[in-house]
Amino acid sequence: MNNPASSASRVLSIDVFRGIIIFTMVFVNELAGVADVPQWMKHLPADVDGMTFVDLVFPAFLFIVGMSIPFAIQARTNKGDSALDIFKHIALRSLGLLVIGVFMVNAESGYDTAAMGISMPLWTLLMFIYVLLIWSNYPKTLSPALVLGAKLMGVAGLVMLWWMYKGPGDTGMTTQWWGILGLIGWAYLMAGTLFLITRQFAAPATQFFMLALASLALIALFFVLDAAKANLMGVPVLGALAEFNGNNTHGAIVLAGVILSQLFYLPNFAANKFKHYLIFTAVVALLAFASWQVSPISKIWATPSWALFSVFFCCLIFGAVYWVVDVKQQRAWTVFFEPSATNPLLVYILPYIVLSLCGILGFYLRPAFFNAGLAGILWSLGFACVMMGIGALLTRMGLRVKL
Repeated sequence: MNNPASSASRVLSIDVFRGIIIFTMVFVNELAGVADVPQWMKHLPADVDGMTFVDLVFPAFLFIVGMSIPFAIQARTNKGDSALDIFKHIALRSLGLLVIGVFMVNAESGYDTAAMGISMPLWTLLMFIYVLLIWSNYPKTLSPALVLGAKLMGVAGLVMLWWMYKGPGDTGMTTQWWGILGLIGWAYLMAGTLFLITRQFAAPATQFFMLALASLALIALFFVLDAAKANLMGVPVLGALAEFNGNNTHGAIVLAGVILSQLFYLPNFAANKFKHYLIFTAVVALLAFASWQVSPISKIWATPSWALFSVFFCCLIFGAVYWVVDVKQQRAWTVFFEPSATNPLLVYILPYIVLSLCGILGFYLRPAFFNAGLAGILWSLGFACVMMGIGALLTRMGLRVKL
């Protein structure tokens, strides 16, 4: 059944929210290498019951992925894609995120450069070059054969880097923890598939409640698998599900984004969007505090209380963005976030590309004076702004990365 979210190709408030998230992600990633900054500007340790704004960045990206799903699927439906075509697209995007995530994780740790015969900065730079060859948007004026050749060159390059990679004891690449992009890939696959299924067989109002129940079911599944984890290790399928457990709450966060997007932009709910928004936000807050009584807040363990509080804060932030951008029509400031809003993957990987180049040249980018305290915070803010500027320049030059 058709479930149009909007006829607009882009929604500015969603774009701005995405841009803010990417900018913050670049900022906190750079800040992670700075000493003597307040604890609230760092990730909390896994066993500390609580969260900082840094612990909100990743779930916020999951949330905005969910908000974008109805628009992306409707756009493909408008082009004539069948449900099977759309599922194939979801699966391929998820696979791309998983592949890039795993390569990025292995570039950070677990390698033995002496056994590889190539420096890790060079290996990393080549990896991103091949990623760009595979997933860049090529001009329609280019020959299809040339585009295919470039993509195949990228695939061959990643295979070569996989073959070259050596860890301790002559081990190869491992999934480790999939990386941020890989975790997003798993969550997107789960949520996108569930949304596609409900969209095909349910009326809009029924679909909304089905998605809400699916979100709660994923959170409930976390509790069940977490309680039984010790007894499930080694059990086929169930043991793998227990190891995969944190992805259930990640998927629930994406579905929550889908739900909020529907409340704001689905015609069936649009007339009372603010009432529905307030009810949804209040219910999430109550569930967050209730889950906190039995589940500590931990971003590392992806606990239900962390997920629900993250959804609550995302609802508040998006509500504020929507009020400023769409209700008050204050839009001049949004231009700053345009590159990370429309070309988020490029802006996200840019710092890694820059740092790889610095590593090859033997140049440490951040001067020692900026390695600690307020100076380091200001450096990290400036660094994020520069990455946004480079991203804007490359976007205007036609370089876009899209899975």
